[in-house]
Amino acid sequence: MESKYHSSTIQKALDILDLFNHHSNLTFTEIQKFLGYNKSTLFRLIYTLVANDYLRKNEMGQYELGLSVFLLGNRISLEEQLRIVAEPLMEGLSKKFDLTVHLGILDGITVIIIAKAAPLSGIKMVSRVGVSVPAHCTGQGKTLLAYSPKERIERIINTHGLNRYTPNTITTTDGLNQELEDIRQRGYTIDNSEHEKDIRCVAVPLLNEKGQIIAAISITGLITDFPDDKAIQAAADELFAIREVIMGKLFKV
Repeated sequence: MESKYHSSTIQKALDILDLFNHHSNLTFTEIQKFLGYNKSTLFRLIYTLVANDYLRKNEMGQYELGLSVFLLGNRISLEEQLRIVAEPLMEGLSKKFDLTVHLGILDGITVIIIAKAAPLSGIKMVSRVGVSVPAHCTGQGKTLLAYSPKERIERIINTHGLNRYTPNTITTTDGLNQELEDIRQRGYTIDNSEHEKDIRCVAVPLLNEKGQIIAAISITGLITDFPDDKAIQAAADELFAIREVIMGKLFKV
């Protein structure tokens, strides 16, 4: 690591958290003894970690790992489990249709592709795992928006805007809100060449046992691959079937 990019403050905070790899709880004095930081610096660091729920103070006045650490760990675990369960099914669907299948999540206010299955032949999509895609004009993005809280939708729009990519892109808040309502009513999403010209995508939501959105799974091809409502519905039905298997394995439902 180049020293010019290194933040000593962040490193000190990480050093504090690292102590809890070996200790379930520690007092302020014990933390200071282990790390040797002066009291005022250590107090500010611990105060910030507690305020953000990375540490908590128990009834004995000792510090323990907080809820934020637990949530981050669970999120990584869930995403990894989701990939393990979904990828073989995605590969099978990709081969069946000879089209590309994506799995995406909302990372804060950004749509991220976390898995992809591409056919050996046919059209090659330029999408890559780990890359973000627009929320308002892609099958993945619109699906994730449709089942997200209103506040998150507003934050995404305010941050990223509603940029036009093709003549079919929805670029008004009213238009997008109506589209999201239609998606909820229909149960699946259609990207009708809204992000890339001549590309059509069908997507469905993956919901947890509480009905909360955790991911979206989609199948993408040319307009000619989905020429009418019958072809679109057939793709949606296949995605629904895969979703049931994934959710059954993840949540035992």
